[in-house]
Amino acid sequence: MGLVAIIAAVTQPSPAFHNPGHIRLWNESPLRNFDPHLVTILLLFIIVFGIGYWVHFKRKEMKNEGLIDDKDEKHFQELAAKKNILLNKILQAEEDLEAGKMTQEEFAEKTSAYKKYLQQVKKELNKYLE
Repeated sequence: MGLVAIIAAVTQPSPAFHNPGHIRLWNESPLRNFDPHLVTILLLFIIVFGIGYWVHFKRKEMKNEGLIDDKDEKHFQELAAKKNILLNKILQAEEDLEAGKMTQEEFAEKTSAYKKYLQQVKKELNKYLE
């Protein structure tokens, strides 16, 4: 193989990258004024974004139905339940004091313990509400 053959092989034009039929269809379409590569990228972006959007809201729906475990949500619900229980115990202690089932000293001791624990629970609840 001579030098001329090598130069001829190197300088030959490469075949077209796109099918001429596709190029003709694009040139006849209403989108002919736009770059076809950018339109393709935009179309793929819209499809990927749409799938991501659907997946996001599907997961959110599953989370709302309780199908996905959320430790923070469970802890928050436990704290809210503890708060309600403590408030009910304080009310019950007041009723027991009025009914004469306990002394003033027992009432003060129980309610102070309940109120201390209630303050701790409220602090933890406020962390979630901030």
